[in-house]
Amino acid sequence: MADVTTESAKPSVLHLVRHGESTWNLAGRIQGQSAEAGGLTAAGRAQAHRTADLLAGRPTRPDAVIASDLIRARETAEIIAARLGLPVEFDPQLREQQLGDLEGHRLDSPFSDDPTAQHSVDRLWREPFRRPSGGESIADMYARVHRALRRHATDRPGAELVLVTHGGPVRMASAPEPPTPGVPVPRVGVDNASVTSITVA
Repeated sequence: MADVTTESAKPSVLHLVRHGESTWNLAGRIQGQSAEAGGLTAAGRAQAHRTADLLAGRPTRPDAVIASDLIRARETAEIIAARLGLPVEFDPQLREQQLGDLEGHRLDSPFSDDPTAQHSVDRLWREPFRRPSGGESIADMYARVHRALRRHATDRPGAELVLVTHGGPVRMASAPEPPTPGVPVPRVGVDNASVTSITVA
């Protein structure tokens, strides 16, 4: 007898989009989940429009657009959703890593015992279970993001979903395995408005 693939067994394709260039990207400030981090620049909006065109031109049109509720992701998602003729759904679990006291600091400014805030951020990736004051670790972010990805794939089996998020969550979604204590996590580059596609069974 032939195997029958049930609807619930169909894998979902998740297109993870990093938001377009934001005002704090341009200013070199650490954004995290700060409510004060700005929205998109003119260049960021242009990036979002190009990504929207790319997604609209795919052979299979996406079924839904789901976004982090932070303003830079929300504005990117609204541009993409308008091009696809879809509403935007929001999921706070797709937010950037919460960086606590680091948020708002310029990357090149001194911070705590480190020469610069950038050094402090880099240390979090070298020590993935280290939490910044008031924030979450890389390991925390990994667990949060993967719970969200699994939930969206389970809720819409076999669907193609656009998830508009941030650099940190895209890196976590692409990581081959969870962080291990004492083992640095590579901080791979993720361009603004880039698309990273994964399949979740």
